[in-house]
Amino acid sequence: MKKQTKKRFLIVVAVLLLLAVLAAGGGALYLRSLPSPLEAYDFTDCTVELYAKWADTTYMKMTEIDTEVFKNGLQGVRVFPLEMRDPPDGVAGGPLHQFRVRFSDDSTLDVGIQHDSLILDGKWYRCDPDTTRTLYWLEQAYNTQYYEQYAAPASAF
Repeated sequence: MKKQTKKRFLIVVAVLLLLAVLAAGGGALYLRSLPSPLEAYDFTDCTVELYAKWADTTYMKMTEIDTEVFKNGLQGVRVFPLEMRDPPDGVAGGPLHQFRVRFSDDSTLDVGIQHDSLILDGKWYRCDPDTTRTLYWLEQAYNTQYYEQYAAPASAF
């Protein structure tokens, strides 16, 4: 290759790389400007229950203090604003943690957390799993309490 041809080739490659970086940065800025799907709900006056989807029922209501912790934790979840078309196949990273939020008008919202996914009434969104630890902790604490209260085997004498 001639020296001038190499120079043109390198300039074209550099311009294409610069355009790719600018497009990625513009896309990231656009996605950050989209509202979180959680902004569509007003969690001001609500109660939270642990929800068993397999039985379509709630099995424990959370205390007022834990409800506030839940609401604060949910508002802290960083959610990718675009809904996934289908739930990811074989989501890894642990069990599904499910809650049912009951609003003051008696409407409900089913909220689920599984690793890096947030589920709002069956719609799946990607989220940062590091921001969901509070919700995991609450669900685990209530599951332990439920197990100790209702499902623990009776002691034999």
